[in-house]
Amino acid sequence: MNSKRVRYKKKPPVFTGPRERFGQMLVRMRQLEGSPHNLALGMAVGIFVSITPIIPLQTIVAVFLAFLLRGSKSAAALGTWLSNPLTIPLVYYANYKLGCTLLGYQKTLDSIAFDSFSQLMGLGLEVTRAMIVGGVVIGAILGVAAYFITFRVFITIRRRARPVDTGSRSLP
Repeated sequence: MNSKRVRYKKKPPVFTGPRERFGQMLVRMRQLEGSPHNLALGMAVGIFVSITPIIPLQTIVAVFLAFLLRGSKSAAALGTWLSNPLTIPLVYYANYKLGCTLLGYQKTLDSIAFDSFSQLMGLGLEVTRAMIVGGVVIGAILGVAAYFITFRVFITIRRRARPVDTGSRSLP
């Protein structure tokens, strides 16, 4: 038996830089199937959910919402990649600050002296509420922007992938 071994490319490392992660995301986006509207809707849902502070459940919630809204579940899961260990602190801080502003909280974590752990735990509901309100607002803005951007990207990708008809037909 003559079996030829197929050499596969070396898999990229798990922890890659932003350029490599962006390249991987573009490759996966090109491989998605569906109409541009469904793909853009799924991506918008995924990005919206990735901004909200529900870190352990983001992918599950995004896929469920995409299912309800009839968007692409794969694109929704891909959209949750926006939140990662590098972006989470910035996103959550922005959510908290915007939430405090919108809810009218005078005291923020910056201006409170933590004398005890119980004092910090007393702030739990306020902090959570502020992060959720801020996350929903920022997520909605980014989700809408992501829809239109992703829609245009997929229209362009599909247009380039179509074979060009030269207009000449061969006779049988």
